[in-house]
Amino acid sequence: MLLINNFKFEMINNKEFFLKLNALYQKNQSFISYRMPGSNVLKLNYSTEKIIPDFFYNQNGFVMMPFKNERGYVIPKDKIFQTTIQKETSIISNKKKDFTKKMLSKKGNYIKIISHAIDEILKTKMEKVVLSQSFDFDGNEINYLKYFDRLLRLYHNAFCYLFYHPEEGFWIGASPETLLKLENKKVTTMALAGTKKPGESNWGGKEIVEQKLVETYLKNNLTDICSEIKIGKRKTVLAGKIEHLKSVISGSTDCKPIDLVKAIHPTPAVGGVPKDLALSFIEKSELKKRSFYSGYLGIVENNNCNLFVNLRCAQIKGKRVKIFVGGGITKESEPEKEWEEIVVKSQTMLNILFV
Repeated sequence: MLLINNFKFEMINNKEFFLKLNALYQKNQSFISYRMPGSNVLKLNYSTEKIIPDFFYNQNGFVMMPFKNERGYVIPKDKIFQTTIQKETSIISNKKKDFTKKMLSKKGNYIKIISHAIDEILKTKMEKVVLSQSFDFDGNEINYLKYFDRLLRLYHNAFCYLFYHPEEGFWIGASPETLLKLENKKVTTMALAGTKKPGESNWGGKEIVEQKLVETYLKNNLTDICSEIKIGKRKTVLAGKIEHLKSVISGSTDCKPIDLVKAIHPTPAVGGVPKDLALSFIEKSELKKRSFYSGYLGIVENNNCNLFVNLRCAQIKGKRVKIFVGGGITKESEPEKEWEEIVVKSQTMLNILFV
């Protein structure tokens, strides 16, 4: 038994760890299992109490919050287990099916919405809006351990998680984006935007502007509640098999996690600029609720936190899997390329469902 930051972590082997996950699932008991980016430590957090929907009020534990300001879940740190897992990337695909063909039925409507968004950007003050799309596939929640195992092996540098609640089914994801890290009054966040395949030509003006909008928003919204704000150099980073532009923003603050979250979420990386116009457009244009997609999740401990944006994720419920993806639209967007972008982003989850 280890005591870390006043919380007891029980170390168990891999077999015991996954047996414990399955036992919780069989009992319809909520849990969260997660691994920090680049780590080989896999953790399990659950409570013996029934987990009911709630808003985030700065409670300690693991928070799972939706895109909109709605009730999510907070799992207290009652029971915590952890194990170590080794990095592996050798997953060989045995199925050569092209699942992108199943997405084509959504293409026409998505391109129509993108075209409408570009028109709105050209004639209003809206500069950017992020539009999401979901794709349904056959799957089965009883295979959740196989899905999670593949996720952990494929995406070592992402925040990987598996969340279960009997009313929500499973949510699973490999997020490349930090929303907020607060440690001993030191704040860190990131402006992550722009997408291209590795090996493609240099970044275009559209992607550079898109990323800069996120960076400027974060700086402006943190200025009144943080001091010593610094912006790191913009870099190209790999997330799965696609690249993004990223810059890190840091500073100091006396604020609590909830105050910082309210100041920046949702960022233009998942919402848009200006926020109110973009969110209004999203509300009118997206046919289905995002639910936890593009919300945030992670650990809160007293006045410290480590929260991530819920990207590259899927909901697994019953015998259906719903994959969520999205893309940033600006006046320079080309609808066909934006469609291609979300198809590429969907591969993160398709890679764990169909191998």
